[in-house]
Amino acid sequence: MSRKAFAGLFIIETMLAFGNTFAASFNMIYLYNELDMPIWAGPTYLAIGFGIAIIVSLWMSWKPHIDPRNAMVFGLACLVVEYSMFLLVDDGWIIGIGVGIAFGLWYPFFWTPFNVLMAQMTQKTDRGVKYGAFFFVWPLAAFFAPFLGGLVIGFINYMILFAIGIVIIVATALMVVAYRNYIPKAQVMRITLGAIGKRNVIALLGEGGFEGVFWVDVTIVAYMFSQDEVSLGVLFSLFGLSAGLMGIILGKVSDRIQNRSLFLKISAIGSIPCIILIWMSGTMEEYALSNGLLEFASFVLPVFLFAILTDTMEEKKNDSVLTREYVLDIGRTSGIAALMVMLYLGATPQECFLLAIPFLLMVVAASERGKAAIVTVARDTLALTKRSSAAPSGPSSSTSNPSRRSSP
Repeated sequence: MSRKAFAGLFIIETMLAFGNTFAASFNMIYLYNELDMPIWAGPTYLAIGFGIAIIVSLWMSWKPHIDPRNAMVFGLACLVVEYSMFLLVDDGWIIGIGVGIAFGLWYPFFWTPFNVLMAQMTQKTDRGVKYGAFFFVWPLAAFFAPFLGGLVIGFINYMILFAIGIVIIVATALMVVAYRNYIPKAQVMRITLGAIGKRNVIALLGEGGFEGVFWVDVTIVAYMFSQDEVSLGVLFSLFGLSAGLMGIILGKVSDRIQNRSLFLKISAIGSIPCIILIWMSGTMEEYALSNGLLEFASFVLPVFLFAILTDTMEEKKNDSVLTREYVLDIGRTSGIAALMVMLYLGATPQECFLLAIPFLLMVVAASERGKAAIVTVARDTLALTKRSSAAPSGPSSSTSNPSRRSSP
């Protein structure tokens, strides 16, 4: 594809990243603060959404071909419907179901064709750095957007927040239309689990499960420390910017040495002690530091696993993308469902973060060869756990430790 197509995709993703993190960062906070939803039920829309996304991926695999331009515009239209639900409906359970359906359509209809186009722009010699650059857009946008979103809520209200989000998403859809002539059409894609290999399927399930727990619980734990939207906006904005820069650098290195699995394993293993530190955090400051470390450690995991899959199926990039999305969504749904069950049974959000560790171990085990894989993973993880548990946990009084406070 041409440079104009590359530039167009980059602009589209940047606009979407800003609009989505500006408003969607506060979806669950709105359900908790304004509609008094129980903590365990906040992620309902995401569990429903990723469940629907699995079905959409199967439908895409059955279709003779997909026009990425129309699919992306339709996906963004569904995102507008999602934000509109927050404006028009004042029942938390109805929003959970309605937003879940809209999310389940927008996510695969936008991201699968977008990622197909992104994969087609790469070769083995530049894939790591290009994927790193595209992924970096999100932490860059998240550095500004949630803070601005928190200010809008603090000084005006949630309705204006979601209304502005809708305007940005509509502008993004218009940008897709403007670049329509530079985006190829009639793309064929199939789910081919056998082609990507059993180990990659396990790694994808692990990544998806980790993302399901991480994406949800990072917000819930932050909420347990502070219910003030402006403070939460500042906290969300601090997460992950440095990790994005490191992802681009390591992507360039992996392109040169062609050993992406090394960085994948380091990322997964390095994330485990960060999760333990989050579990032990007793103050907002400790949590911010621990989560920042987790963002730094885990950022390259999806970048390099995506690159490994595309490398594996160099001649069938479209199939690698659709298969990746299908398996990831199975893992995400499983991770979110497990998190909701634990919250419902009375576990604290910080305790629930530990759910992410088994999923990371799946990624590490899948990157090891031979029968000694699990033994190696267990030994490395145990060593890291002992080091983390030796670190000071900070204050543990009932006023500073959210695990000892009742859920709002």
